[in-house]
Amino acid sequence: MTLSENIKNLRKRAVMTQEQLADKLGVTRQTVSKWENNMSVPDTDILSEMADVFDVSVSELLGYGADNGSTKDYAKILASLNGELAEKSRFRKSILRIIKAVLILLGVGFAALILYILFWMFIAAGM
Repeated sequence: MTLSENIKNLRKRAVMTQEQLADKLGVTRQTVSKWENNMSVPDTDILSEMADVFDVSVSELLGYGADNGSTKDYAKILASLNGELAEKSRFRKSILRIIKAVLILLGVGFAALILYILFWMFIAAGM
């Protein structure tokens, strides 16, 4: 499982709301939601605190089973996850830009069509 799935599953297993987990970790509920929806990842310190809250190892929280890594390894894993999230974000933004451009072009085309129709209606009414 992914980190986001693990956070959500462990929180539910502990019968905690996002708000309760956020209070224990000193973050906002929105931050916990972002972690659970794979929109961001906790930093190394928070990850360690979260593992303590859920009584699991950081490796288990990251989805790697038994604890077999150092803090530097966790930092590398989190940096990698952050890189992947940034790439997803860039991709989403480029898709949104394309959609926006298409909608603008459709709007301009529609406005031109209306003007064309009104022009010919005006010409026809004048005859």
